[in-house]
Amino acid sequence: MNNFIQYIKDSFEELNTNMTWSSREEAQKSTVVVAAFTVAFALAVAAIDKVFQTGLDNFFQMFNN
Repeated sequence: MNNFIQYIKDSFEELNTNMTWSSREEAQKSTVVVAAFTVAFALAVAAIDKVFQTGLDNFFQMFNN
């Protein structure tokens, strides 16, 4: 258990002393870019899904009539 506690302490120390963090502005810009691409990708997937759904609905309707 002591090894685990020491590991946690060392991890926090490394995060505070050895890490180079992005500036707040850079982090905000990156977050906006990631959010925009996530929304764009979700809309693209939804559009492709709609196209396939419509195509398959039309295909199976040919056999119902």
